[in-house]
Amino acid sequence: MQDPIREQLIASIGFELPENNWKIRLVDEIRYLLENDFHKLISTLYRMDVSEGKLRGLLQDNPDKDAAEIIAAIMLERAAKRHETKQAYGKKDTGNDTEERW
Repeated sequence: MQDPIREQLIASIGFELPENNWKIRLVDEIRYLLENDFHKLISTLYRMDVSEGKLRGLLQDNPDKDAAEIIAAIMLERAAKRHETKQAYGKKDTGNDTEERW
């Protein structure tokens, strides 16, 4: 069974997340990007449309917490929101293929 949030993240971040322990893998990958490829991390967050202000506030309010875990949590939250939006406004089957759709 596929996890739609995991699939949403894979599509956005550009690397595979294994079926088991994928959230741990996500945190590890974010930690790696923080240390080695900050530009790619920023680009990924931008593509996911993560709120810079919200992320900055969470990081400032929690200086003793692992930044990679905070970033992963906000990425998961954003991916879940995108999934909800796709479900709510996704393609609806009208049953009439000849009808013009907008």
